[in-house]
Amino acid sequence: MVRGTRRNDKGEGNGVSDSLIRIELITHFHRNPGLEGTSMELADLIGRDKLRVQSQMKKLVQLNILGEKSFEGEVRYRYLPPRSIPMGGGRGGKTRGDIYHDSGDNQEPVSGGLKQESE
Repeated sequence: MVRGTRRNDKGEGNGVSDSLIRIELITHFHRNPGLEGTSMELADLIGRDKLRVQSQMKKLVQLNILGEKSFEGEVRYRYLPPRSIPMGGGRGGKTRGDIYHDSGDNQEPVSGGLKQESE
């Protein structure tokens, strides 16, 4: 049995849903917690169409699963691991999205930013 490629001649996916691409991205970042890269680099790593990966990475930023920042003219992405939820179900304190701080043109990580946290 011949396995189909992940891309056809038109550059479209072969029926792979956007949610599957998001799952693959989350899994890749989760397994490589210090990983940081551009959408193009991640598309190459997971073997998916670059434009679809870029679109899904932006969605993951909106969901506070990934953080993004500009570095030397490129948008770079990093996994924001979930924080533990205190008893009672309240989130309290910082949220996942608080790890990166947008200070205008120079987006910088705050309080540890790109360093790997030891929790």
